[in-house]
Amino acid sequence: MADLKPILVPLDGSKTAENVLPAAAWFSRATGATLKFLHVLDPDTPAASRDDAVDTFKKYAADLATRHGLGNVECAVLMGNAAEQVLSAAVNASAIALASHGRGGFRAMVFGSVADKIVRGANVQVLIEPGTERPVAPGAPRPILACLDGSDEAERGLALARTLAEKDSLKVAVIRSFSVPPPVGFEFAAYPSDFYDTLEKAAEDYLKTTAKEGEKTILAQGDAAGSILDAAEEVDAGLIVMTSTGKGVAKRIALGSTTSRVIHGTSRAVLVIPPA
Repeated sequence: MADLKPILVPLDGSKTAENVLPAAAWFSRATGATLKFLHVLDPDTPAASRDDAVDTFKKYAADLATRHGLGNVECAVLMGNAAEQVLSAAVNASAIALASHGRGGFRAMVFGSVADKIVRGANVQVLIEPGTERPVAPGAPRPILACLDGSDEAERGLALARTLAEKDSLKVAVIRSFSVPPPVGFEFAAYPSDFYDTLEKAAEDYLKTTAKEGEKTILAQGDAAGSILDAAEEVDAGLIVMTSTGKGVAKRIALGSTTSRVIHGTSRAVLVIPPA
């Protein structure tokens, strides 16, 4: 890929936060971008302790890089609000890779709400590892699942999914979810009798024209997040790719709460693509 700015990997010293490293290493190999470990100190850290905290994190980062076979990894220590500092540092990054949950081993960054803020505020791709006890990096033989909603943003996500899959000789599966929105206006308002069939046919045709030969297509009716989670289980996806915004006649597939529900409801890595 053309953009070789580093991939930021925020760490708080916890084992759970470290679980992102296998996925981050895979993403680094697939994109050609290097990794940069990042730690954010609490602004209340006493001045006398800051130098020690920086030295501690640098040694910790070097040890992590050695144990995971990452070579020389750049690292940085910042101070302030964790989410704000990560988002600010991401201006000079190609992506962010982090665990969705952590417990501050250095008592600085407590993930969860921090991860949510980063996903919502990032202008770069965010790779989320759900923080499982035995993380499994994306890769063969598990395919990449791309989520579509008919928007240009989602199709950019599909293009990236294909690029990553090609780099690692993986298959791609594509899901298109749709649902019938509730009638608005008068209580007796109703849709035409063929409205559901029209939505289903439009979604089906979209999948046929968007998917490439050899890509598995999944058409799902109902709740977007639930459909994505079910599809990921069905194909045993190693990575779910979805966009942080979406639009279309059908229910949005990757907007706000849906993104969060997928991230917190899966044991698989999720790559969130920001708006162009």
